[in-house]
Amino acid sequence: MTAPAEPLAPRLPDYLPGACWTVGGGLRFDRGVQTIASFLGKISGAGLDRVQAVAPCAWSLDWYVQRRPLAYNDICEAFETYARMGMGVVLVFDNPWIPQESMADPYGLSLVQELYKRDRIRKNAVCVACDALAEQLRAACPHLPIYCHENRLVAEQGRRSPRLYNSLLTRYRRITLHPADAARPAILSALEDPARIDIVVNDSCLRTCPVRREHLQLLAALRRSPYDTTLMAQRASLIARTGCMNPQPGQPAQNASCNIPRSELAQLHAAGFRSYIIQSQLFRNEMTLLWDILQCRLPHTPEQSNKMALIANSAMAEFGKPAGDLPSGLRQFSFSNIE
Repeated sequence: MTAPAEPLAPRLPDYLPGACWTVGGGLRFDRGVQTIASFLGKISGAGLDRVQAVAPCAWSLDWYVQRRPLAYNDICEAFETYARMGMGVVLVFDNPWIPQESMADPYGLSLVQELYKRDRIRKNAVCVACDALAEQLRAACPHLPIYCHENRLVAEQGRRSPRLYNSLLTRYRRITLHPADAARPAILSALEDPARIDIVVNDSCLRTCPVRREHLQLLAALRRSPYDTTLMAQRASLIARTGCMNPQPGQPAQNASCNIPRSELAQLHAAGFRSYIIQSQLFRNEMTLLWDILQCRLPHTPEQSNKMALIANSAMAEFGKPAGDLPSGLRQFSFSNIE
């Protein structure tokens, strides 16, 4: 009996030629990200270059449920899997307010060292939202690239300006633009090195959200005190009061979300911005991320819509393939007769 044929997927032209695509979900939605990335890698011009991985620790934030620390071996295995796929791993520490007593967290530091040790394809990096942590990591791993996370800009007390961005470019290998600044030509036109700017294309917060910094401060407090119900109530009240997590299409233009329309994305590409991020931190579930990957990565012109639909259906069919091994509760155990 012959093996079943692989599903046919049409090859589409890249609507943003020369772009570098980073997708979130590492260490959270690995199965889905790896499946979609592997499938898209078979299609000309539709691959993914890097994955952002957020490990729950004192240096990172969780937007919804406070996740427990992950098994060290599972994290190392994920690093190896992405390396075999040819994808770089950007280890994200997105907490701008790390307490001084947590700066020497051995768990976070060991992950950074492991990330560097397993960087066989030289695409790995660390992305931080805290300048003090960046300095500490530069001393610990001087050859590992360090990027600036968008939460560093969210936490900025003063007015964001081109001078601020250009100053950060002297201290970081790359900088992620504040999601709201992607629609501010006065900032974009004055950036000295657009090739070193990363742009989040699918941030669902409002462009004019007045409480984004306050929201992050609550998340940082929850990381320190994950069982404090007072903080949980404050977060729920904040979201309900502003509606920042539920933007409606009928709202005025100034209250639109930070999701970047195709027309604006084309303008950014023409202006020299080539690095784009499909974030996952603001999503509660894996399916939302997978949908956004397909929506952001593939062209949507009318003449290509039928091919895009076939690719999307074929990609999701990858999750229904028969598995070569059975799930078992003994997966984490090893057996040996050596005393």
